[in-house]
Amino acid sequence: MNATNSTIRQTLFGASTDFLSHTLEYASVAIEACSTQLADGTTIILHALGVLEFIPPANDNSIKPTKLILSAGIHGNETAPIEFCNTLINEVINGACPVKVPTLFIFGNPEAMVTGERYIEHNLNRLFCGLHASASYCGSIEGKRAALLEHYVDEFVKRGGKFLVNHYDLHTAIRDSVFERFAIYPYIAGRATSPTQLQFLAFSDVEAFLFQTTPATTFSSHTAENYEAESFTVELGKVRPFGQNPDFKYRAITDNLRLRLKGKWPQPRRTEHRVQCFIASHEIINTGKDFVLYIPEDVSNFREYPKGSLIWEDKEKSYRVKDQVEYIVFPNSKVGVGQRAGIMLRLVNMGEAPRQPAPPIIH
Repeated sequence: MNATNSTIRQTLFGASTDFLSHTLEYASVAIEACSTQLADGTTIILHALGVLEFIPPANDNSIKPTKLILSAGIHGNETAPIEFCNTLINEVINGACPVKVPTLFIFGNPEAMVTGERYIEHNLNRLFCGLHASASYCGSIEGKRAALLEHYVDEFVKRGGKFLVNHYDLHTAIRDSVFERFAIYPYIAGRATSPTQLQFLAFSDVEAFLFQTTPATTFSSHTAENYEAESFTVELGKVRPFGQNPDFKYRAITDNLRLRLKGKWPQPRRTEHRVQCFIASHEIINTGKDFVLYIPEDVSNFREYPKGSLIWEDKEKSYRVKDQVEYIVFPNSKVGVGQRAGIMLRLVNMGEAPRQPAPPIIH
């Protein structure tokens, strides 16, 4: 690291080594915003703890006017995306990865990152689209954090004129999955899916797409709904502690995000990319009326259930798989009343999907 880079890091992160260590060390502290410049003229702004923006010096006419949001650590124990985003940030600061598109990096839940827990008080990824302002959440750690993240996203998106916005909210899962890497596309009525976006994810070794059919209050839903962003929640494998994530499992997404920072798009990594596509057929909600979920706590995502399988019931209603095999993702019987306890899916051909995504086989 040369003296210039040392000065840049000291300006942004003080005595901390880098963005990640700074976020962990000051997890419960309000910090002052600061900014500096790289040698190539790129401006770096540390807006708040865990919120770092890169502004390239000028727009390249050969690059579509795009803004990129990369968020990780919305759940504090999902460390792999935090680590590879931190790697990309270090490369930018070191001059190894010039940024050509305005980019906002977000480490979502610093206090939960420190404790190694999913969240402290509430699931942060259920508090967007303004839900954080409700009486149940507004005074909580995650409620305040959701409000802060929405504020800086709004400033980032609206500054400097009209841009396309791409948001990848990067996660790892607490359970095993038939498809280790899958992407969730938020529901926005009448919207067509971008084939380019699906290709980017397929080339990043994403194995399945889940197209939601009802609105949600996740971070990716917030940016899709409010800014017409091409947004995805991207699940990239299994939860592991910091320092225990195998780099090779995240090489494809890391390499392709590096290209996106440079204003480029990836090429196929292999001859054919076959991606399974699912749509949500039923959202399981804890009704509170002696609600019982008949899914084991340790079941894998995308576990299939045949016709007639009883999935849940309460005093008044029940849900059974109807006409064809259905699949479960995110089952969780311990959520609060009124919260989502899982999603049932069905496998679809492209013609059946609620919007118009690219074909499942991408050459």
